[in-house]
Amino acid sequence: MNTREDVLAGGDSGTPGFIAGDAAASEIIARITSDDPDYRMPSDGDPLPAEAVAVFTSWVNEKAHWEPGFAFERTTWEPPLKLRTVALPPVVEGRANPVDRIVDASWQEQGIPRPPHSDDRTFLRRASLDLVGLLPEPARVEAFVADSRPDKRALLVRELIGESHKLAYAEHWLSFWNDLLRNDYTGTGFITGGRRQITTWLHRSLVDNTPFDRFVRELIAPSDESRGFIDGIVWRGTVNASQTVPIQFAQNVGQTFLGINLKCASCHDSFVDRWTLQQTYDLAAISSA
Repeated sequence: MNTREDVLAGGDSGTPGFIAGDAAASEIIARITSDDPDYRMPSDGDPLPAEAVAVFTSWVNEKAHWEPGFAFERTTWEPPLKLRTVALPPVVEGRANPVDRIVDASWQEQGIPRPPHSDDRTFLRRASLDLVGLLPEPARVEAFVADSRPDKRALLVRELIGESHKLAYAEHWLSFWNDLLRNDYTGTGFITGGRRQITTWLHRSLVDNTPFDRFVRELIAPSDESRGFIDGIVWRGTVNASQTVPIQFAQNVGQTFLGINLKCASCHDSFVDRWTLQQTYDLAAISSA
Protein backbone atom coordinates (compact mmCIF):
# COMPACT_ATOMS: atom_id res chain seq x y z
CA MET A 1 0.00 0.00 0.00
CA ASN A 2 1.80 3.06 -1.29
CA THR A 3 -0.05 4.73 -4.13
CA ARG A 4 -3.64 4.31 -5.26
CA GLU A 5 -2.34 2.56 -8.37
CA ASP A 6 -0.39 0.09 -6.21
CA VAL A 7 -3.44 -0.74 -4.12
CA LEU A 8 -5.65 -1.25 -7.16
CA ALA A 9 -3.01 -3.40 -8.85
CA GLY A 10 -2.87 -5.71 -5.83
CA GLY A 11 0.88 -6.30 -5.75
CA ASP A 12 2.15 -9.86 -6.22
CA SER A 13 -1.29 -11.38 -5.61
CA GLY A 14 -2.97 -9.34 -8.32
CA THR A 15 -6.02 -8.91 -6.08
CA PRO A 16 -7.10 -5.25 -5.88
CA GLY A 17 -6.92 -3.87 -2.37
CA PHE A 18 -10.37 -2.33 -2.73
CA ILE A 19 -13.18 -1.92 -5.21
CA ALA A 20 -14.21 1.71 -5.07
CA GLY A 21 -17.86 1.93 -4.02
CA ASP A 22 -18.13 -1.70 -2.84
CA ALA A 23 -16.63 -2.28 0.61
CA ALA A 24 -18.25 -5.71 0.95
CA ALA A 25 -16.27 -7.00 -2.04
CA SER A 26 -12.98 -5.27 -1.11
CA GLU A 27 -9.93 -7.20 0.05
CA ILE A 28 -8.82 -4.54 2.53
CA ILE A 29 -12.17 -4.68 4.37
CA ALA A 30 -12.10 -8.49 4.45
CA ARG A 31 -8.63 -8.41 5.97
CA ILE A 32 -9.25 -5.83 8.69
CA THR A 33 -12.42 -7.65 9.79
CA SER A 34 -10.99 -11.21 9.66
CA ASP A 35 -10.35 -13.38 12.74
CA ASP A 36 -7.68 -15.44 10.93
CA PRO A 37 -4.28 -14.33 12.38
CA ASP A 38 -2.52 -15.35 9.14
CA TYR A 39 -4.86 -13.26 7.01
CA ARG A 40 -5.87 -10.37 9.23
CA MET A 41 -4.47 -6.85 8.92
CA PRO A 42 -2.61 -5.70 10.88
CA SER A 43 -0.80 -9.03 11.26
CA ASP A 44 0.88 -7.98 14.52
CA GLY A 45 -0.79 -6.45 17.52
CA ASP A 46 -4.46 -5.86 18.20
CA PRO A 47 -7.04 -5.71 15.41
CA LEU A 48 -8.36 -2.31 14.38
CA PRO A 49 -11.09 -0.93 16.64
CA ALA A 50 -14.64 -0.88 15.33
CA GLU A 51 -14.49 2.89 14.82
CA ALA A 52 -11.50 2.59 12.46
CA VAL A 53 -13.14 -0.27 10.54
CA ALA A 54 -16.24 1.88 10.10
CA VAL A 55 -14.10 4.74 8.71
CA PHE A 56 -12.38 2.42 6.20
CA THR A 57 -15.72 0.92 5.16
CA SER A 58 -17.31 4.34 4.60
CA TRP A 59 -14.24 5.52 2.69
CA VAL A 60 -14.40 2.59 0.25
CA ASN A 61 -18.17 2.83 -0.15
CA GLU A 62 -17.77 6.53 -0.96
CA LYS A 63 -15.47 5.69 -3.91
CA ALA A 64 -12.22 5.81 -1.88
CA HIS A 65 -11.18 9.40 -2.57
CA TRP A 66 -7.38 9.65 -2.92
CA GLU A 67 -5.63 13.00 -3.32
CA PRO A 68 -3.90 12.93 -6.73
CA GLY A 69 -0.19 12.28 -6.30
CA PHE A 70 -0.37 11.17 -2.65
CA ALA A 71 1.72 8.18 -1.60
CA PHE A 72 2.66 6.78 1.82
CA GLU A 73 6.40 6.66 1.04
CA ARG A 74 8.93 7.44 -1.67
CA THR A 75 7.10 10.55 -2.75
CA THR A 76 7.57 14.29 -3.01
CA TRP A 77 3.82 14.88 -2.78
CA GLU A 78 2.69 17.91 -0.81
CA PRO A 79 -0.89 18.66 0.16
CA PRO A 80 -2.47 21.37 -1.99
CA LEU A 81 -2.51 24.82 -0.47
CA LYS A 82 -6.05 26.11 -0.56
CA LEU A 83 -7.27 29.52 0.52
CA ARG A 84 -9.62 29.28 3.44
CA THR A 85 -11.43 31.63 5.75
CA VAL A 86 -10.04 31.50 9.27
CA ALA A 87 -12.78 31.17 11.88
CA LEU A 88 -11.65 33.51 14.64
CA PRO A 89 -12.31 32.47 18.25
CA PRO A 90 -14.43 34.86 20.32
CA VAL A 91 -12.91 37.89 22.01
CA VAL A 92 -11.91 37.08 25.60
CA GLU A 93 -11.03 39.70 28.20
CA GLY A 94 -10.98 42.42 25.56
CA ARG A 95 -8.16 40.83 23.55
CA ALA A 96 -9.57 41.60 20.09
CA ASN A 97 -6.42 41.27 17.99
CA PRO A 98 -6.89 38.27 15.63
CA VAL A 99 -3.47 36.83 16.48
CA ASP A 100 -4.18 37.08 20.22
CA ARG A 101 -7.54 35.36 19.75
CA ILE A 102 -6.04 32.43 17.85
CA VAL A 103 -3.10 32.00 20.24
CA ASP A 104 -5.29 32.34 23.34
CA ALA A 105 -7.71 29.69 22.06
CA SER A 106 -4.83 27.31 21.28
CA TRP A 107 -3.33 27.80 24.74
CA GLN A 108 -6.70 27.23 26.37
CA GLU A 109 -7.23 24.04 24.35
CA GLN A 110 -3.82 22.72 25.42
CA GLY A 111 -4.18 23.83 29.02
CA ILE A 112 -1.27 26.29 28.77
CA PRO A 113 -1.62 29.34 31.05
CA ARG A 114 -1.30 32.69 29.33
CA PRO A 115 1.90 34.48 30.36
CA PRO A 116 1.41 37.65 32.39
CA HIS A 117 1.67 41.03 30.69
CA SER A 118 5.18 42.45 30.55
CA ASP A 119 5.82 45.52 32.67
CA ASP A 120 6.36 48.89 31.00
CA ARG A 121 10.16 48.77 31.15
CA THR A 122 10.26 45.32 29.53
CA PHE A 123 7.77 46.31 26.83
CA LEU A 124 9.71 49.47 25.96
CA ARG A 125 13.00 47.57 25.74
CA ARG A 126 11.55 44.80 23.55
CA ALA A 127 9.71 47.16 21.22
CA SER A 128 12.79 49.35 20.79
CA LEU A 129 15.12 46.45 20.05
CA ASP A 130 12.63 44.82 17.65
CA LEU A 131 11.81 47.94 15.65
CA VAL A 132 14.94 50.10 15.66
CA GLY A 133 17.61 47.82 17.11
CA LEU A 134 18.52 50.26 19.90
CA LEU A 135 17.95 50.37 23.64
CA PRO A 136 15.85 53.32 24.80
CA GLU A 137 17.52 56.24 26.54
CA PRO A 138 17.11 56.21 30.37
CA ALA A 139 15.07 59.41 30.30
CA ARG A 140 12.71 57.87 27.73
CA VAL A 141 12.24 54.84 29.98
CA GLU A 142 11.28 56.96 32.98
CA ALA A 143 8.91 59.09 30.90
CA PHE A 144 7.22 55.98 29.51
CA VAL A 145 6.79 54.42 32.95
CA ALA A 146 5.30 57.65 34.29
CA ASP A 147 2.90 58.02 31.33
CA SER A 148 -0.65 57.24 32.50
CA ARG A 149 -2.35 57.14 29.09
CA PRO A 150 -4.10 53.78 28.50
CA ASP A 151 -2.95 53.60 24.87
CA LYS A 152 0.69 54.51 25.52
CA ARG A 153 2.02 51.20 24.18
CA ALA A 154 0.27 51.62 20.85
CA LEU A 155 1.52 55.21 20.72
CA LEU A 156 5.05 54.00 21.41
CA VAL A 157 4.97 51.60 18.46
CA ARG A 158 3.72 54.37 16.17
CA GLU A 159 6.53 56.58 17.45
CA LEU A 160 9.22 53.95 16.77
CA ILE A 161 8.09 53.42 13.18
CA GLY A 162 7.31 57.07 12.63
CA GLU A 163 9.16 60.02 11.18
CA SER A 164 11.44 60.67 14.16
CA HIS A 165 12.91 57.15 14.07
CA LYS A 166 12.82 56.40 10.35
CA LEU A 167 16.61 56.36 9.90
CA ALA A 168 17.17 54.03 12.87
CA TYR A 169 14.34 51.79 11.64
CA ALA A 170 15.80 51.66 8.12
CA GLU A 171 19.35 50.90 9.27
CA HIS A 172 18.12 48.15 11.61
CA TRP A 173 15.96 46.40 9.02
CA LEU A 174 18.50 46.90 6.25
CA SER A 175 20.52 43.99 7.65
CA PHE A 176 17.57 41.60 7.44
CA TRP A 177 16.73 42.58 3.87
CA ASN A 178 20.40 42.41 2.87
CA ASP A 179 20.41 38.75 3.91
CA LEU A 180 17.09 37.91 2.26
CA LEU A 181 17.92 39.64 -1.03
CA ARG A 182 21.57 38.47 -1.00
CA ASN A 183 22.64 42.09 -1.20
CA ASP A 184 25.94 41.30 0.52
CA TYR A 185 27.25 39.31 -2.45
CA THR A 186 30.90 40.07 -3.27
CA GLY A 187 31.86 37.31 -5.71
CA THR A 188 32.91 37.31 -9.34
CA GLY A 189 29.57 38.73 -10.42
CA PHE A 190 30.85 42.22 -9.66
CA ILE A 191 33.97 41.65 -11.74
CA THR A 192 32.06 40.53 -14.80
CA GLY A 193 29.10 42.90 -14.59
CA GLY A 194 26.64 40.54 -12.97
CA ARG A 195 24.84 41.08 -9.69
CA ARG A 196 25.15 44.59 -8.31
CA GLN A 197 24.41 45.89 -4.86
CA ILE A 198 21.04 47.57 -4.35
CA THR A 199 21.90 49.23 -1.04
CA THR A 200 20.98 52.77 -2.05
CA TRP A 201 17.57 51.73 -3.35
CA LEU A 202 16.92 49.41 -0.40
CA HIS A 203 17.83 51.99 2.24
CA ARG A 204 15.67 54.66 0.62
CA SER A 205 12.74 52.24 0.33
CA LEU A 206 12.91 51.51 4.05
CA VAL A 207 13.29 55.18 5.00
CA ASP A 208 10.30 56.09 2.80
CA ASN A 209 8.28 53.12 4.11
CA THR A 210 7.57 51.98 0.54
CA PRO A 211 4.37 49.85 0.44
CA PHE A 212 5.27 46.18 0.21
CA ASP A 213 3.50 45.58 -3.11
CA ARG A 214 5.46 48.41 -4.75
CA PHE A 215 8.65 47.25 -3.03
CA VAL A 216 8.29 43.80 -4.64
CA ARG A 217 7.34 45.20 -8.05
CA GLU A 218 10.44 47.40 -8.08
CA LEU A 219 12.59 44.31 -7.43
CA ILE A 220 10.94 42.05 -10.02
CA ALA A 221 10.34 44.71 -12.70
CA PRO A 222 13.27 46.85 -11.65
CA SER A 223 14.74 50.23 -12.27
CA ASP A 224 18.47 50.44 -12.90
CA GLU A 225 18.97 51.04 -9.17
CA SER A 226 17.09 47.95 -7.99
CA ARG A 227 17.85 45.45 -10.73
CA GLY A 228 20.79 43.87 -8.88
CA PHE A 229 18.37 41.45 -7.18
CA ILE A 230 17.19 39.71 -10.37
CA ASP A 231 20.27 40.08 -12.58
CA GLY A 232 22.10 37.16 -11.08
CA ILE A 233 25.74 36.47 -11.70
CA VAL A 234 27.12 36.83 -15.22
CA TRP A 235 29.69 34.06 -15.07
CA ARG A 236 33.01 34.20 -16.86
CA GLY A 237 32.73 31.84 -19.81
CA THR A 238 29.88 29.58 -20.89
CA VAL A 239 27.54 28.00 -18.34
CA ASN A 240 24.81 25.41 -18.61
CA ALA A 241 21.16 26.42 -18.69
CA SER A 242 20.72 25.99 -14.92
CA GLN A 243 22.91 29.05 -14.27
CA THR A 244 21.69 31.49 -16.89
CA VAL A 245 20.42 34.82 -15.59
CA PRO A 246 16.69 34.06 -16.24
CA ILE A 247 16.99 30.82 -14.26
CA GLN A 248 18.69 32.68 -11.40
CA PHE A 249 15.77 35.12 -11.54
CA ALA A 250 13.37 32.20 -11.01
CA GLN A 251 15.48 30.86 -8.14
CA ASN A 252 15.70 34.23 -6.39
CA VAL A 253 12.02 35.14 -6.76
CA GLY A 254 10.90 31.64 -5.79
CA GLN A 255 12.98 31.49 -2.65
CA THR A 256 12.50 35.08 -1.47
CA PHE A 257 8.83 35.74 -2.18
CA LEU A 258 7.20 32.32 -2.72
CA GLY A 259 9.06 30.29 -0.12
CA ILE A 260 10.05 27.57 -2.61
CA ASN A 261 13.47 26.21 -3.57
CA LEU A 262 13.90 25.93 -7.33
CA LYS A 263 17.63 25.26 -7.35
CA CYS A 264 17.27 21.47 -7.80
CA ALA A 265 14.47 22.00 -10.31
CA SER A 266 16.76 24.20 -12.39
CA CYS A 267 18.51 21.10 -13.77
CA HIS A 268 15.79 18.43 -13.53
CA ASP A 269 12.51 17.67 -11.79
CA SER A 270 13.35 18.04 -8.13
CA PHE A 271 14.04 14.95 -6.01
CA VAL A 272 13.37 16.76 -2.73
CA ASP A 273 10.05 18.46 -3.41
CA ARG A 274 7.29 18.69 -6.02
CA TRP A 275 8.71 21.36 -8.34
CA THR A 276 9.52 20.47 -11.92
CA LEU A 277 12.04 21.74 -14.44
CA GLN A 278 9.17 22.98 -16.61
CA GLN A 279 7.81 25.10 -13.76
CA THR A 280 11.23 26.69 -13.22
CA TYR A 281 11.49 27.53 -16.91
CA ASP A 282 7.93 28.91 -16.87
CA LEU A 283 8.86 31.30 -14.06
CA ALA A 284 12.18 32.16 -15.71
CA ALA A 285 10.31 33.14 -18.88
CA ILE A 286 8.73 36.04 -17.00
CA SER A 287 12.11 37.77 -16.80
CA SER A 288 12.31 37.83 -20.59
CA ALA A 289 8.69 38.79 -21.20
